[in-house]
Parts: sequence; C-alpha cells; structure tokens
Amino acid sequence: MAPLWLARPAAAGEPALRLLLFNGLSSNPRKAEAVAWLADAGADLVVVQEVDADWAAALAAMPGHAVIESAPRQDNFGMTLLVRHDASNMVVRTWREDLIPGVPALAAELAVGGRRIAVLAVHTLPPVGHDQAGRRDAQLARAAAWVGEQRAAGRVPVVVGDLNASPFSAPFRGLLAAGLVDSQRGFGLQASWPVGHPLPPVAIDHCLHDPALVTAARALGPALGSDHLPVRCDLAWPPGQAP
Repeated sequence: MAPLWLARPAAAGEPALRLLLFNGLSSNPRKAEAVAWLADAGADLVVVQEVDADWAAALAAMPGHAVIESAPRQDNFGMTLLVRHDASNMVVRTWREDLIPGVPALAAELAVGGRRIAVLAVHTLPPVGHDQAGRRDAQLARAAAWVGEQRAAGRVPVVVGDLNASPFSAPFRGLLAAGLVDSQRGFGLQASWPVGHPLPPVAIDHCLHDPALVTAARALGPALGSDHLPVRCDLAWPPGQAP
C-alpha cells in the first residue's frame, strides 16, 4: 500500500474532466437523495451502476444533467452515463461494449481541449467461485485490449467502474500493465465497499487513466443508501501539455 500513500500526486495543469462514479445499489431506498447529491457534485461525466428501471427514471430527471447512454437491467449490471448540460458539447459519441457476452459496458468519446478522451464504464462480475472469477478476469483483460484500441485510434483512454478487484490483485495489475495509472496513487487507499459492514472496506471502485492525463484530485463521497461510496476523480492535463 505504500505507493498509494507515499507517492506524491503528479502536478496538474489545465483541468480536463471531472468524473463521478457511483454503484448505486439496485435496491437503494434513498435514490432521490443520491440523485440530488450527484447533481450537486459538479461532475462533467457521471457513471451510475446497478441501474434498474426505478434508477433509470430517477436519473432521467437529474437536475443539470442529461442521460447520454443507458442500459437498465433487472439484475445488478445495469448502467447509465450522464453529462452535465453545459458540458454536453464535449460528447462526440457513445456506444455499448460487451466485454463478455451478456454483461454490458458503456463507453463515451469526449472532445476535451482539442483531444479525444475515451471513457469505458465497466461493472465486472463479483469473483464468487471459479467460473465467475474467470469471467471477471476476462472482462478486465478485454478492457485492457480496449485501452490499446483507443490509443491506436488517437484517443486518450480512461477506465472507470466497480471492477470487483482490489488494487493489489493480479487481474487489476494486468489492467495497469496496459499502461494505465491508478488514480488512487498519491491520494491514499480509498476503500469504497462495503458500507456499514463490520469488516474493513476494500477499494474496488476505480478510475484508471492514460499517462497523458494526471489525477488532480480524488475523493470518496458520503454514504447515499448504497453499499458503495461514490468516487469523484478530477483529471487534468500535465503542466505545459494542455492541447
């Protein structure tokens, strides 16, 4: 854990993108309160996971934001992407990526400061048992391949989501080996799950980015009725390298 605490955060230049990730829990009884907090967080792009029909309806009415891609489901793998109204001109396109059959991931290409940033929102399967662990690992491996594809197309890749993997696990390190930076580095271990459980929490909600960006700030949000805490990550261009 030492690098997470002892590494000095990289110097940040011109702001690029504020991301907000929240695994909202399908059965969350405090959806209205959570939506109000998400709306006030000032994020350019909001990723909400475990979105069912009720969550989708609540998010569609989120003040100051517009849904740009949504895939609600009856299980725990629905997802919605929202953009702040005055940042909507950044959105070039959105699309769905099936990293493994039957489990959606959502992606958006954004024009930021004269460059293209591609954001992939992923919710992997929990590694409960050998089969699901293997499918989780396949999702992370496919995400790593996606990173290479975006670079080859001239885009700056970012991967965000509940990856159901700690920063110290081998599958997570394999994703970092694709050339991504863990946004926790220099900001300490930000353990986001499980909320309200007697066991120590684990950091499984992540934002990983290309070295062309730096993490200007990273913080966990409050408990909002889910078993996960929200994660806010401010990305910036390195000093003197803003497009």
